[in-house]
Amino acid sequence: MARKELNVGELTWVLMVKPEGDDIRYLQSIAEFHPLVIESTETPTRYPLIESYKNYLFLIMHFPITAKTNDIAEVDFLITENAIVTILFRDFKNLNDIFDEVRKNQDIQKEVAEKHTGALLYYIIDQLFHRLTGDLDITEEKITKIEDRIFRRGNAKLVEEISKIKRDVLDFRRILIPQEAVLKLLPDKAEKFYGKHMKPYFMDIIVTESKIRNFLENQKETIEALHQTNEALLSNRISNIITILTIFSAIVLPINLIASIWGMNQRVMPLRDGQFDFWIVISVMVGIVLLLLSLFRKNRWL
Repeated sequence: MARKELNVGELTWVLMVKPEGDDIRYLQSIAEFHPLVIESTETPTRYPLIESYKNYLFLIMHFPITAKTNDIAEVDFLITENAIVTILFRDFKNLNDIFDEVRKNQDIQKEVAEKHTGALLYYIIDQLFHRLTGDLDITEEKITKIEDRIFRRGNAKLVEEISKIKRDVLDFRRILIPQEAVLKLLPDKAEKFYGKHMKPYFMDIIVTESKIRNFLENQKETIEALHQTNEALLSNRISNIITILTIFSAIVLPINLIASIWGMNQRVMPLRDGQFDFWIVISVMVGIVLLLLSLFRKNRWL
C-alpha cells in the first residue's frame, strides 16, 4: 500500500506498509527470498521469529503501539548485507519517526553507514526499544498519581483506573516476553551474518530489553500492591459506615419503641395526661441514648 526508500551510502532501507503485488515483486528484486518467507510478509504473524539463510536474515518482532492503547505493531525485517526491508501491517509511529530521523540527520547516517547493514539494523531495533520507555514513563506517572490519591483517601473510582493500568502493563508483558527467546538468538545470528565485531551491539539490545522487562515487573508488582491497598481502604471505610449505621439503629430502636407505645390510642395510659408526663418520657429517651452512647464508647465501638 505504501513504500518509502532511504539510501545511506551504499545501504538501502525500505519501509513498507501492508505490502501488495508490486511490493512483493519489489522484494523479489532485492534478493532471492524463500517463497515461505515472502508468504510470511503478506499477513501478520502473532509470534516472534528469527531465521537465518545463506544471504539474508528474516526477523519478526512485535511492539506495543502506545501506552494508551492495547494494539500491537508487528515489524518484519528482511535483512541482506546491503539492504533492510521493514514491513508493517498498520501505521506504527515509532518506526516512521526513526525512518524520518535517519533520513534527515546526517550524523546518524554517518554512524550507520558501514559496509553492511549491521549498524543500521542495530540502530533501528535499539531505538524501537528505547522509545518504549517513554510509554512506560507515562504509565509510571499514572501509578504515582494513583498512589497519592489512594493514601489521601480510598476511592471506589480508583478501582477502574487501577484495572486499566494493570491491563496496560500486562499487555506490554504479553507482547515483549515471548520475544526474549528470539532476542537471545539474535547476537549469534548477527555474528555469523556480519562478523564477530557486531555481536556486542546486539548483546546490548538484550540488556536494554531486559531493563524494560524488569521495569514492567516492578510496575506490575506496584500496581497489584496498590490494588490490594485500595481494596483494604475501601473495605475499612465500608466497615466504618456499617458500624455507624448499626450504632444509629441501635440507638433509634428503643426510642422508636417508646414513642410507638406511648402513641397507642388507649383510654388508660400512664405518663400521658399529667402536666409533666411529656418531659418525663423525653427524659427517659435521652437517658437511654446517653446510656447507649456510654456503652458503645466503653467498648470502643465509637
